[in-house]
Amino acid sequence: MGDQASVREIVHLAKIYYQRQWMFATAGNLSFRAETPSQFWVTASGKNKGNLTESDFVCVEVASATLIKNSPTNSEPTNKPSAETSIHRSIYRHFNDVQSILHVHTLSSNLLNFNLDPSEGFRLIKIPNIEMIKAYGIWKEKPNLEMAVFYNYGDVAQIAEQISIFFNENPEYPLPFLLVEEHGPTVWGKTIDEANRHLEATAFLFDVMQELRK
Repeated sequence: MGDQASVREIVHLAKIYYQRQWMFATAGNLSFRAETPSQFWVTASGKNKGNLTESDFVCVEVASATLIKNSPTNSEPTNKPSAETSIHRSIYRHFNDVQSILHVHTLSSNLLNFNLDPSEGFRLIKIPNIEMIKAYGIWKEKPNLEMAVFYNYGDVAQIAEQISIFFNENPEYPLPFLLVEEHGPTVWGKTIDEANRHLEATAFLFDVMQELRK
């Protein structure tokens, strides 16, 4: 799939996520790896995802964070990357086969709280053995998995740094998502469609986890 087709697909998903109340008030960001694999396109900072257009993206270099292009259509010279672009970079740098990363703010993901301390950076948290885990391509009966949860530092670059540390320490991490506490999930996939499937499964997983706390 070329860059323009991927932009259209991401715009379509952004409107769906907005309708689901996952991306209100310009929250969240969606990206895909460019045809030039050392670069990726990500939704520009401050854009309302319910009205996202094909011009509302910026192209960023994975290795250096250099802004390559302000807009696919060259019509938005003031576009700039959001701070959370650093999280996308961390994931693209660690997984060469990742083609898309989706970050949203679901209600349940904001209600889940594990009382992380800033000195921790991150913690592995057990998730329930629900059927939906098969959406991640994990078919083992009762896999007893743990998800990575990160402290929500005010400086997003700190979160990205902790994500890089985590992946270096846990290269066999089996799940295609992570959670920033009191913030929201970031998921990834080998295609945009796979990333979307992982996001829908993760949103449902968090709903289940929140219900189990009641």
